[in-house]
Amino acid sequence: MKIFSLLSLLSLFIVHSALAIGEIDSIPVEILATKMGDNTVFKAELPPLQGQIGGRQPFYSYLWDFGDGHFSLKESPTHNYAKLGDYTVNLYVVNNYDDGPRPKRRAKKIEVNQVGVTAAPVSSEEQHFFGSNGIFQISKNANALPGEDMTLVVGVKNIGKGKVILLTNEKEYAEEGLRYAGQTTYNKEQIAPVSSLLNMNELWASIYEATVTLSGSPDYGTKEKYTFQPNEAIAYFSELYESYTTISAYDVESTTEEAQFSFINLDVTPEMLADTNAIVTITGIYVPEKGDAVIHKLEVPVVTSHDPNKMSIKQSRLNYRLLSKKKELIYKVQFQNDGEGDAKNVRLEIALPEQVDPSTFELLNLYPYCEPCLTEEQKGCWKQYIKGTDTLVFQFKDISLPGTQAEDITDQDSTKGFIRFSVKTVKKLDNKSFSARTNIFFDKNDPITTNRANGRFRKSLSPIIFAGYNSFLSQPDYKSIKYKETGMFGVGIAPLAPYRKLYWQVEAYGSITEYKQSIQNIAEKGYLILDIIDDVGNSRPTEVFYSSYDRELQSRELSLRIVPLHIRYNFNRYLSAGVGALAQVNINLDATEKRIYKKLESNFKTTHHDYRIWKDAPSKDITFKTFLDLTVGSVYLGPSIGLRYYYGDRNNKHANLYVAWRF
Repeated sequence: MKIFSLLSLLSLFIVHSALAIGEIDSIPVEILATKMGDNTVFKAELPPLQGQIGGRQPFYSYLWDFGDGHFSLKESPTHNYAKLGDYTVNLYVVNNYDDGPRPKRRAKKIEVNQVGVTAAPVSSEEQHFFGSNGIFQISKNANALPGEDMTLVVGVKNIGKGKVILLTNEKEYAEEGLRYAGQTTYNKEQIAPVSSLLNMNELWASIYEATVTLSGSPDYGTKEKYTFQPNEAIAYFSELYESYTTISAYDVESTTEEAQFSFINLDVTPEMLADTNAIVTITGIYVPEKGDAVIHKLEVPVVTSHDPNKMSIKQSRLNYRLLSKKKELIYKVQFQNDGEGDAKNVRLEIALPEQVDPSTFELLNLYPYCEPCLTEEQKGCWKQYIKGTDTLVFQFKDISLPGTQAEDITDQDSTKGFIRFSVKTVKKLDNKSFSARTNIFFDKNDPITTNRANGRFRKSLSPIIFAGYNSFLSQPDYKSIKYKETGMFGVGIAPLAPYRKLYWQVEAYGSITEYKQSIQNIAEKGYLILDIIDDVGNSRPTEVFYSSYDRELQSRELSLRIVPLHIRYNFNRYLSAGVGALAQVNINLDATEKRIYKKLESNFKTTHHDYRIWKDAPSKDITFKTFLDLTVGSVYLGPSIGLRYYYGDRNNKHANLYVAWRF
C-alpha cells in the first residue's frame, strides 16, 4: 500500500512538472499597448528565461517596429503616432545567455484615433542611428543563428530621390545563407525587380565619389572616401557586385530631412552551420539622384547561440595559395558586462592557433575607445602583450563598462565591447583547419570562455607539371635489345595540399623510347635475286645464295601513360609518398631493319656482301603497370623531386626520376 502511494505521488509530480514545463514553453509573446494621452506605451509578456545553472544572467534585447517607419530598442518604449489610422506593431526579441528557444516574432494591430498637436519626437535610438556617416546605415537586431531569422534596420537621411542596393551572401560562403523574407514600405519604397539589377553600369558611371563605412556592434568608426576617374566607378562597383550572389534594391524619395527606416527580414538557412563562428558581411549601397554614393558594410557573426561573449574570424573559408604567402587573418572578440556595476578592467586572453604569429598583432578597432597605455600609472587605456608562445593578452585598464543590470541603462550597446585585430600566418603553413578561443576576465571574476573561432581552407584542385628521365633497371629477356628513353613530360591534378590525409592524384604524361638490336651471323640459307654486273659491264638478274646475315633493328615508340589511380599521403610539408597503377599505350612511330647477307662460295672470285632495308608500318599495344613513388621538396605547393619505381609486364623494372611543380 505504501509503495502504491509513493508511486501515485511520483506520478502526480511528474505530470505536474510536465504540465508546468509545457506551460513555460507554450507561453506566447503578447504585446500590451496602453494609451497615455497622445502617447502609446508598449510592453511585452515573454516566456521566462531559462539560463544555465551557475551561468551568466540571461536577458532579452528588443526591436520594436511601430508600423509607421519608426522603431525602438527599449524594453517598454513610448511612441507618439503622427497620423490617425491602423498600424501593425512588430516585436523582435533575442534571448541572450538563454538555453530556451528564441521567441517568435509577434505582431499586434492597433488603432490610433488621437494624435498629438506637436510632431512626434523620434526615439534616442533613431537620433543616434547614423553614427558612421550621417546619411545611410544598416543595423541588425541579432546575429545570424542558422534556422532562425534576423531583421535589418536600413536608414536613409537625405532629401530627394535615391536607390538602395543590398548585397547579401558573399560567394566564399554557402549560397543563400541569408534568404530575403520580406520588407516594409512605410515610406512608399519601390521594390526594384531583380531583372533591373543585372546591368548597373549606367548607374555606376554616374558616381564620382563614394564614402565607405564599416560597423558591427557597436560601430567601428571606420570611414574611407574614394574619388573615381571615368570608368573607375564601373570597375569598382562591378567587382563589389561580383563578390555576392544575392542582390535586392528599392527606390526611396524624401522631401524632408527626416530619416526613413525600412525593416528587412532575412531567414538564416541551416546551410550557414558550415560557417559558424565566421563573420559575414552585408553591404548596402545608397546612390542618391544628386550627390555622392554611400556604402555601408555591416559585419554579422554566424553563431550557434545568442551569447554576447564570442570570438569570430572574418575568413572562415581560406584560400591556401594566398595564405601560404604570409597573409593576414582578421579576428573579432566581443563581450558584454552583464553585472550591475561597471567593469573596470577587462582582460582578453586569446589562445591563437599555431598557424598564427602572435607578434604580428595589429589592432584595427576597439570599443570602448581608449588610447594605448604609455605608462603603468596611466588609466583609461589599453595594453597588449604575449603570454607564453601562443596566447595574446589584451587588457582594457581602468575603464567604465556599464552592466546590463544597472538601473540607469538605456542603451544596451553601451554595455558591450569588442576588439578587431589582424595577425599574420607563419610562413611555413600546413593545410589544416585551425581554431582560436578567448578567456574573458571582468575584473576579478572567473573567466568566461568563448566559442572556438574555426578557420579552414577551401577544398580546391592543384594543377601539376612533370618533367623527368626514365632509366631501365632491368632489360627484357631479349638481351640484344637496348632501350633508351628520352625526357618525360606530363601534367596532373590533385586536391590542394591535404594535411596528413590520403588523397587522389590523376596524371597523364608521355615519352619517346628508342629500341636498338644488333645480331651477328644469323645462320639461315636462302637466295636473293640481285642485279649483278659481269666483267664486260652488263647487268643481269642473278640468283645469289647466302648462308647467313647480320641484322640491325632500330625503332621508336611513343609511350603515353595514363594514371587513373594514384593514392598519396603527405607525411609533412617536405615528404610525400604514393602508390598507383597506370595504363601505357605504346605507339610504334617507325621501325627500320638492316640486313647484311653473306654469300655462299661460288665461281665468283670474291665474297659478295649485300643488304636490304625496309620500314615497318606503325603499330600500337597497351600494357599495365604498378608503381611506388616518393617525393621530397615542397609537396604542398611549389617544386619537388620525385623517384618512381615501376613494375609491369613489359620493360619489367624501371625507375623514373622527375621534378614536379604544384600550383
